[in-house]
Amino acid sequence: MNISLNWLREYIDTNLSDAEIAEKLTLTGLEVEEITSSGSDFSGIVVGEVLSVKSHPNADKLTLCEVNTGTETVQIVCGAPNVAAGQKVPVATVGTELPVEIKEGENLVIRKSKIRGEASFGMICAEDELGIGTDHSGIMVLDPALTAGTPFSEVVKPTKDSVIEIGLTPNRPDAACHVGTARDLHAVTGEAFKHPGDNLPSHELTKESSGNPSVKISILNDELCHRYVGIVMKGINVSESPVWVQQRLKAIGLRPRNAIVDATNYVLHEMGQPLHAFDLKTLSGAEIQVKSFDKETSFTTLDETKRKVPAGSLFICDAEKPVALAGVMGGINSEISDSTTEILIESAWFEPVSVRKTSRSLALQTDSSYRFERGVDPTITLKAALRCAALIQEWCGGSIEGPVIDINPVVYEPKKLTLRPERANKLLGTSLSGEAMAQILQRLGFLPEHTSGGIECTIPAFRPDVSIEVDLIEEIARIYDYNNIPTTGRITFARPPVIPFNESFLQQVRLACVKLGLQEIYSNSLLPESVKKEMSDEMVELLIPTLNPISRDQAIMRPDLSYGFLRSAAYNFNRKASGFRAFEIGRVFTKGTGKWIDGVDEHRNLLIAVAGNKTTQHWQHPETAFTFHDLKALTDSLFSQLRLGEKVSYEYQEDLIHFQVNNTQLGIAYRVTKEIRKKFELDNEAYIAEINLDLLAKAAANTEPIRYKPVPKYPAFEYDIALITDSNVNAGEMQDFIRKLGGRQLADIQVFDVFEGKPLEKGQKSVAFRLLFQDSEKTLTIKNVEPKINKITKGLSKTFGAQLRA
Repeated sequence: MNISLNWLREYIDTNLSDAEIAEKLTLTGLEVEEITSSGSDFSGIVVGEVLSVKSHPNADKLTLCEVNTGTETVQIVCGAPNVAAGQKVPVATVGTELPVEIKEGENLVIRKSKIRGEASFGMICAEDELGIGTDHSGIMVLDPALTAGTPFSEVVKPTKDSVIEIGLTPNRPDAACHVGTARDLHAVTGEAFKHPGDNLPSHELTKESSGNPSVKISILNDELCHRYVGIVMKGINVSESPVWVQQRLKAIGLRPRNAIVDATNYVLHEMGQPLHAFDLKTLSGAEIQVKSFDKETSFTTLDETKRKVPAGSLFICDAEKPVALAGVMGGINSEISDSTTEILIESAWFEPVSVRKTSRSLALQTDSSYRFERGVDPTITLKAALRCAALIQEWCGGSIEGPVIDINPVVYEPKKLTLRPERANKLLGTSLSGEAMAQILQRLGFLPEHTSGGIECTIPAFRPDVSIEVDLIEEIARIYDYNNIPTTGRITFARPPVIPFNESFLQQVRLACVKLGLQEIYSNSLLPESVKKEMSDEMVELLIPTLNPISRDQAIMRPDLSYGFLRSAAYNFNRKASGFRAFEIGRVFTKGTGKWIDGVDEHRNLLIAVAGNKTTQHWQHPETAFTFHDLKALTDSLFSQLRLGEKVSYEYQEDLIHFQVNNTQLGIAYRVTKEIRKKFELDNEAYIAEINLDLLAKAAANTEPIRYKPVPKYPAFEYDIALITDSNVNAGEMQDFIRKLGGRQLADIQVFDVFEGKPLEKGQKSVAFRLLFQDSEKTLTIKNVEPKINKITKGLSKTFGAQLRA
């Protein structure tokens, strides 16, 4: 949320600098994330007198002007059609920075230059170049009585402003405006604070204070609308809002439209009450009905988008049709235009949950819905409408016709809480007096009264987040300043809690992945609807859609982690990365037997994946790409680090491996198909392994604790065997088979050579294994090992048809 400090200072008389204001607000909980500048202080701009004007010798539309700047006479090349001798004009001297953005983050700086061969020492400015208007049809002509050399800041009030961006938390709807922010600053400093909604008597604005209202208003759903104020104004001449208003709106990121719309936006950001203005002549039957429909309704909003609004959403309707989506956006069928002369100002209180549901279902958040969702003050509904009417009358003329309509079927009842000063001091570690606490609460608007039980506070309607005594204590702490709360002078040590196994196992897995050189990624657990097109019908049946998706891009709970990796890989490769290796730990969701929610199978998965190049090109070696074997090596190493290498078994298929523990499916490793890679615009090969971490944790829970094993006293015996087998036989399956037959003396086994081609027949391959035998009690010889070798070779021959290679 953006706050203009020039605007803020209208409501609090403070001498604090911009940086001090930012610091004070941050300490109260309104964290200032950034301070930016806008507008100009007109430094370097002076009143100049045009002494002479003559045609530019090399350009038809340019002129050469001799200008007296008060200290010197300079030549300035000017392209404005209205420049003339004898004029007093604003002149930007050499070195002046103008509030004109020439490229992102960089403003126009006036320099000595040559324009079409003629020297120019400055610039005669138009309104828009000074940031005080939008006119660019010609230069700005000033009062002829002004003296040349007078600083322009003495002629026109500077537009220089600082804007702070506040990271507003959802529990502080009161601070979503300038008045609310000023109130917190007032509570900290005690400096004078004034509310623009005070002292706004309606009779000064009203042409007829009695009689029948010209518009009939009725609330047909008072559960979703507790209050509705309507003010009819006639005799209006729609125009642009004053320049100072446009400057303030622009400073906080809004685009000025016209005086009517700008007035509603101004009051919204001033007081925090969303408003809307209808063109009265577009309303059928001079009637407003606040109601909801029991079926889906099509409605075109002000952004010219036709939307399908879900059943139950609240609408503002005239006698025939909807004219606004309550709390979210008005309709294009009743918007204000340049020809509007009669308006209806709407100010209302809508139920936050209803507005939130409507906003989320349409993926449409506005400044109004942002505030209604969090809770708007129901006691300023009328004040805000009258404030808006006063501004419109000041800027556009007109007056209120008939009585102001204020329908309030659900009256707000303020809540009272009692604060015990001794309790507050005990929790905060302070020794504040009850009077000091009462002063803080008074400045925050809590209307404290001393009673026998403590300090009784009336909770203001703009603070829906305050509901229990400790909330009041927190208010005192943040305004008193946490830095002022004394320390105890000693440190209390506590024994750290025992970390549950599942949590420590996750840390172990994460650390193991980092050791493997993998980079951890975090991806969104919500996927776009479009993923359905990339999945089989069986998989689509298992998907779980969200009931109220934030947007179409976040509509489905992820069934696995692959989508996040592929998007991340494509993002990295688009930025010239040569290789990408990553892991992610996250929850996945499919339809099934629910552990926490019926029908929803939710568990935690581990993704390990690689794509692109394993090594980059070097003068000693060429670049090499990742292969399926690199992925398997990573998973093997992971299982080894977790001491699960012997428990996890593999089932091999082409470009696919199934991991199993005790015949239970643990996960898979696979090569990403070309079709899938194309959908992610991923040119590089990619390989993914995804493992059910919950099942892996169960297997790891029964692992024997680590015990010390002395280094063997006796040397190992190494034996190589080369086997000829069919090409489709997996070396990994043969390796597992050898390990089972080798017994306890087989310390290690590795594949060190694979060969295909002549003199072998087509469809055959040679696989060479290196077996390492070792015994802790004796030195092994060929006589000890030979029986096992024979047993292994016979077993391989019988099971895989493998024959010893001569």
